[in-house]
Amino acid sequence: MSGMRAGLSNGINAYPPAFISCPAHHVFHCGRPDAMPISAAPAMKSPTQRHLPSIVNLNTFEVIARRLSITAAADELSLTQSAVSRQLSDLEGFVGVALCRRTPSGLELTADGAGYLRRVRTLLDELESATIAASMGSMPGKVLRLSVPPTFGTLWAMPRLCAFAAAHRQIQLDVTTHTGPINMRDSGLDAAIIYCEGPEPGCVADLLHPLHSFPLAAPTLSRLAAPLTGVQMAALPLLHQGTVPNSWPAYLRQLGTPVEVPMPGAHYGLLSLTLTAAEAGLGVALLPDYVSEAALRAGRLVKLNEKPFISPRSYFLVTTNERAKAPVIQSLRQWLTGQPPANP
Repeated sequence: MSGMRAGLSNGINAYPPAFISCPAHHVFHCGRPDAMPISAAPAMKSPTQRHLPSIVNLNTFEVIARRLSITAAADELSLTQSAVSRQLSDLEGFVGVALCRRTPSGLELTADGAGYLRRVRTLLDELESATIAASMGSMPGKVLRLSVPPTFGTLWAMPRLCAFAAAHRQIQLDVTTHTGPINMRDSGLDAAIIYCEGPEPGCVADLLHPLHSFPLAAPTLSRLAAPLTGVQMAALPLLHQGTVPNSWPAYLRQLGTPVEVPMPGAHYGLLSLTLTAAEAGLGVALLPDYVSEAALRAGRLVKLNEKPFISPRSYFLVTTNERAKAPVIQSLRQWLTGQPPANP
């Protein structure tokens, strides 16, 4: 379009025969000096003529409106207060109205600002969702990178993930394992199943499975009739699990049995190892329902007490705020949270 305007400024003959639109909404044949209109056509609006503000300024305005504080907005955006104020001022200059005002009690939106915010917030959400969908939506060849704890991943997550993969053939699942904390923003993962109390800042977490553990042992370990008291269990060999190191002291205190820490007994790094040791008759283990289900059903283990140890942590599906809006992540979240927990 700019080249066309330049050509017209240099004379009609600068162009080969072609049809162009003029401000009078007529189309002329440019190959003849005596060109006459041959048809009418509507004027075309150039994309460069859109009256659009800076997306950066819009995002800054949304944060200011949400926090109602220049200082808090600057902290969230990792900008200086002057930079945030300048971006707000630039946006107000662009739209031609005041969006915020200072009051004795702090910052507040004007009526124009509140109305503008409602529409801007919706548009920013749609733009973000569209961008994420374009980059990692449920399209052929997309890879979903997921990390799971080893035992929970094997016994609880993988059957559900395999069913998810079968129902979403266009998505490739890459699954790894972890045994410690994960920083989702620096992990390179799309999502992770994490044993924690809740999500880290900037992340969302869907509760998958609370951790309810029961004292279990091989039938040959104790001839005492269940339920055993805390004192009776403390007298037996206790098997400790590395990912929940203080579960035995907490559980015995819950039963009213005072104990000293550290407690004697063998330690195992994975729940699956603790399960194997308990089945072999090496001691009493506090094991979650999803781990013990098959062993209890087969009679390899028995419950020594029906009162569970309820961990303050649970298994969550965790992803970042940004990735949580991607269609493929939403599908995974809905799939996993819709699956029933294992029966003890």
